[in-house]
Amino acid sequence: MDADDLSLDDNRTIQAIGILADVLDGVEGPGGLDTVLVSKALRQVIATKSQPAFEFASRAFNTLDPAVRRQVADHADEAAHHSVELRGRVGGFLSTAPKKPVPQGPVVGQQPNFITALNLRSRRRPNSPS
Repeated sequence: MDADDLSLDDNRTIQAIGILADVLDGVEGPGGLDTVLVSKALRQVIATKSQPAFEFASRAFNTLDPAVRRQVADHADEAAHHSVELRGRVGGFLSTAPKKPVPQGPVVGQQPNFITALNLRSRRRPNSPS
């Protein structure tokens, strides 16, 4: 999946961007200020749903240190997993049911980029009925 495949009108995409922004807010240590700035750029995407804001946030994310990007991608993946579990427990309270997992993710050795971090939200989801 690339940026052209994402729709900023899709609630799951916006939710994934929000999860990524939340995780970025929690990064401490070196690069913390940079992650806050990227988080603000992501929240601007959520607020405006504009493609230029998305492209800016994507470029900003990709300037983060590779180790920070990996950490953020892993934590965002965990946060998304917990979100899916919660959705399953509330039994239809949210409007969309979780889908079966679709294997995807970065190529081994590849540094996570913005799109990869967003895509990780669909990995390692628990098996649930469709």
